[in-house]
Amino acid sequence: MKSSVITFPGSNCDRDMDVALKKFGFKNKMVWHTDAELPKCDLVVLPGGFSYGDVLGAGQGWAKSIIYNDALKASFSGFFADTNKFALGVCNGCQMLSALRSIIPGTEDWPDFVRNRSEQFEARY
Repeated sequence: MKSSVITFPGSNCDRDMDVALKKFGFKNKMVWHTDAELPKCDLVVLPGGFSYGDVLGAGQGWAKSIIYNDALKASFSGFFADTNKFALGVCNGCQMLSALRSIIPGTEDWPDFVRNRSEQFEARY
């Protein structure tokens, strides 16, 4: 299988994801967020990180870098239109997938993330 890990300024563990995917037999390519197109692949991984600051909703800033890049947006739209393709969003990468609903078919009814009342990161059960 082929995979692509999308790298952004401030992304975190993207290289670790590359190593892990290759260890499990994927032919992985690292893709910079401003590249013109997504390589042909079966899996796209959007890693976590601290792009646009260590703030709630940072993944939405990443999504805009794809949505406003017409060539990459078209490439992503084609990828997500194929039901045999997979995407993994880790941490802020998950936020990014949520923000990409406008180009992911069938996700119009996904709920928005709900902010904590404290408006800060919380780690508790």
